[in-house]
Amino acid sequence: MSNKTLSELEILEFFRKELGLTHPHPMNLAGNTDDAAVMPLLPKDFSTYATGKRTRLGDRADSLVFTQDAMIENIHFRLDYSTPEQIVAKCMTVNVSDLAAMGASPLGALVHVGLPKPYAVREFLASLTRGLRRSMQRYSFTVFGGDLTAARDFTISAALIGRIDHRRMMLRSGAKAGDVLCISGTLGLASLGLKLLEARRKGRISVAELRRFPRSTEKLLAPRARLALGRKMAEAGLVTSCIDLSDSLARSLRLLAEQSHVGFSIELSSRLLHREVRKYYGHLDSRRLADITFSAEEDFELLFTIGASYAEKAHRLLPRGVIPIGTALAHENGILAFHRGKRIAFKNGGFEHFSKRHRRYGDCR
Repeated sequence: MSNKTLSELEILEFFRKELGLTHPHPMNLAGNTDDAAVMPLLPKDFSTYATGKRTRLGDRADSLVFTQDAMIENIHFRLDYSTPEQIVAKCMTVNVSDLAAMGASPLGALVHVGLPKPYAVREFLASLTRGLRRSMQRYSFTVFGGDLTAARDFTISAALIGRIDHRRMMLRSGAKAGDVLCISGTLGLASLGLKLLEARRKGRISVAELRRFPRSTEKLLAPRARLALGRKMAEAGLVTSCIDLSDSLARSLRLLAEQSHVGFSIELSSRLLHREVRKYYGHLDSRRLADITFSAEEDFELLFTIGASYAEKAHRLLPRGVIPIGTALAHENGILAFHRGKRIAFKNGGFEHFSKRHRRYGDCR
C-alpha cells in the first residue's frame, strides 16, 4: 500500500470506490458529485410549521435536500480575530450556500459543537448562540437538535436539511457547449480580508491600514449566502449548471467542467474583482490578475451557466450584479483563459485540504 498523501479530491474518490458509491444511489436525485443530496419526499408524510401555520411540504416541494459542512479552529478560522458568533454564523452560511447553488430553501439543521474546556463558559456560549440565532432568522430555518462534545480544538459542524422541487433543481452536471458562463458578483474580498487580518495579527500592518478595507474583512468574517438569487434562478428555469464559490474560482471551474463534461473559455478583466480589491492591488498585469482571480475563495457567489438562447431573457430577470465571464466549450478544449484577447495560463489556486496549500493560516500550531 502506497504511503503517498492523497489530495482532497483523491480522498473523496477513494471513499466512493471503497463504499461502492461510484454510481449514484437511486434515492439521490442529484447524483453523488454535488455538495448536497436530493431525496424525494414520501407523499403526505412530511409537514412543517411556518409562522404558526401548518403547511404540507408535499404541496410546496417534492424533495428534501441534505448537506453538511464543518469548521475547525486553526484550519478554517482563528479566534484571534473571529468571534464565536461570527464562526457559527459562517458555518451555517457555508451550508446554506450549498442549498442556494441548487435553488433549495433551508428547513432545519443538526448542529455539532466540539468545545475545549476553557471555552465552556457563559460568555463564549452566549456569543455562539447569538450567531446561530441570527442565522436562523436570516435564512428562515430551525435547529432540530445536534450534539455537544469536548474537543481539543473548537469545532462547529452542521447538517442542513432543505426542500426543493427536483424538477427545477440546479446541478453541476447540466452545462452544454455554447452556454454562457456567469458569476453572481465580484470576487476577491474574502481572500483579501484573510490576507489583511493575518498581516495585522503578525504585526505587518497597522489597525489604520486594516480599516481602509472594511468590506474585505466583513466578507471573510460575516459572509452571506446568495439564497434568494439561487431560488430565483431555479424558478426561472434558465440555468443549466451551478456551483457556489466557497472554494476558489479555479477549483469551482474544474468541478463544473468535470461534472458537465465541458470545457470553458474565460475572459478575465479587473471588473471581476471588487473595487476594494482593485484599490488594494492597484494596476494588475495579466499574470497577477489571473493569480488573484482564480485563487479567490469564500466569496459565496454563484458560478453558473445559462443556455445561449436564454441569455437575453436572463439579462432581464437576473440582478445587475451578474457578470458574464465566458462560454462553455467542447470538453476536449479544457479550460482556456484570456485577457484582452491574449491567452494566459489557467492556474489552480486557493485552499485545499491535504495539499501544500492546505493551511489558510500558515503555521497554525
